Amino acid sequence: MVAVKINAFGGMQPAIAPRLLPDQAAALSQNTWLYSGELVGLVAPTYVRDLISPASGKVYRVPNNYFDSAHFTDAIWMEFPNIDTDVIRSPIVGDTFDRYYWAAASGPPQVNSRARIAAGLPPYMLGVPPGGTPTLAITGGASATIVSRAYAATWVTAFNEEGPPSTPVLGTGKIDATFTLTLNPPSAAQITSNNLLYANIYRTVTSAAGVATYFFVSQVAVTATTFADTALEAVVSSNFQLASTTWSAPPIDLVGWVTLPNGMIAGWRGSEIWFCEPFRPHAWPAAYALTAEYPIVGLGTINQTLVVLTAGYPMLATGLNPAAMSLSKLGAFEPCTSRGSIISTPEGVYYASPNGLVMVANGGATIVTTGLIMKDEWNRLSNVSVMRATRLGGAYLAFGSARPGFTQANTWEQDFVQLSDFTGSYGGIIVDPTNARVAFNVLTTVTPMTNVFNDPWSGEVIQIQNGKVYRLDIANETGPRQAFIWRSKIFQPTDKKNYQAMRIYFAVPPWAPALNPVRKTTSPQALQPDQYGLVRIYADGNLVMTRELRISGELMRLPSGFKADFWQIELEAVVQIESVQMATSDKELKKV
Repeated sequence: MVAVKINAFGGMQPAIAPRLLPDQAAALSQNTWLYSGELVGLVAPTYVRDLISPASGKVYRVPNNYFDSAHFTDAIWMEFPNIDTDVIRSPIVGDTFDRYYWAAASGPPQVNSRARIAAGLPPYMLGVPPGGTPTLAITGGASATIVSRAYAATWVTAFNEEGPPSTPVLGTGKIDATFTLTLNPPSAAQITSNNLLYANIYRTVTSAAGVATYFFVSQVAVTATTFADTALEAVVSSNFQLASTTWSAPPIDLVGWVTLPNGMIAGWRGSEIWFCEPFRPHAWPAAYALTAEYPIVGLGTINQTLVVLTAGYPMLATGLNPAAMSLSKLGAFEPCTSRGSIISTPEGVYYASPNGLVMVANGGATIVTTGLIMKDEWNRLSNVSVMRATRLGGAYLAFGSARPGFTQANTWEQDFVQLSDFTGSYGGIIVDPTNARVAFNVLTTVTPMTNVFNDPWSGEVIQIQNGKVYRLDIANETGPRQAFIWRSKIFQPTDKKNYQAMRIYFAVPPWAPALNPVRKTTSPQALQPDQYGLVRIYADGNLVMTRELRISGELMRLPSGFKADFWQIELEAVVQIESVQMATSDKELKKV
């Protein structure tokens, strides 16, 4: 018996020749969603909103009331021109300002409160400049006790973020004298850009052991020009100590960041990894910085581990405190080719390398597409240098690939045309290395995809396309699905055969179009908006039949009068395909 029966449909395995594939595998699987085993198209994106600026490459959703996907549109939307903008919410528990922070290569790190975002007010520069150095005058006093003091000033924002101290000013005088500081306020531009509101005054108190420590004296308006200090030593020494001595603003060229446990944020520039003071996103001590061997492409996280992906070896940074982070290099030389390809998942950090899709987990880096796709196919089917990836269910979804097209009808393999424009991508991939049947699939779109990423609140996939924001909701069982193309393996019977009969079973889902009243019989033909689907039969590489799908399970006659060694079935449809059967006769078909 040489009949063909396909009851479960799988994805592509480009590493294997089409005639050597398993029966359920595809030589081409385009815009499909194969997790149920049936052949159905990937859910169509759902329109969410127009971008305020069509040139925006990234959005961030701040929910109004509920975080779940059912209230997806009930939100405040932030837009950014740079597609690589990283946005994080304040790690401070109970942050009364509900602050959001973002970093991108196109500008310095910034911060804003939820209330200001909702009101459309501009953000502030993240970080606080060092306080202005004061001058000191000492007058009066009747005591015979002489003290030497150092004074320093810090600036404080309206968000209660304190910056590093000024250069200290020293003075010696009677202990009951009036120590008058002439303050050096920030400029009006600094006050506006950094949200400065207060100045804190500190002075040293010397212990019995001769150790001088800065203690808080008073807080004044940041615009104040003088301060007279007459506070007693006993009063000042009971105040809190200066904590911001080593703090500094984040580097203005910090290009991105990720959050870590214990209130830490890790960012990078060039080959340097920077860490903020725990629970203080405005303070980035230079002493915490680490240096990688190669330029850093991006960062990911696994539990408490920071994954540093570079233009060379991947690295791991571990530690519970930024002052005690250690950096180690992994043995696999797997360079990261694109920042947008990096996604952090519960099982590990995925990214694209020239050799395939890599996952960093359990202290190692592994190419998870080994045996599924070879290096040459990976680079032919994926433009790895510009990939933008996200997590769709359990799959790795990425755009930035080549756009597939067919040079001629009798070509067994696709001809992928690499795009050179930077306005977006017309093609993508879905890879699930944990599911051998789903495996590898290609995606196409009519208008270029600018960006794709996960919503941090609901986990839903957000797409930016043609100046609009879309959501990819795979839980939608009734909404429209994309038309798909699925081409089977090459079936080779024991000798030349003529397949003459075929049945295709399918379900008509809610998203199916109204069927045209008259069957189209031309061959070849392209799928039309008023059709359920088409089946195409190739024999020895030649298209021998195109048939419209109208009735599930109807008997279809194939052309006769010839025999062929190699047979292939292609389905282009919008309905849900359940089974395909093909035989050399009606009698044989009944036994399938």
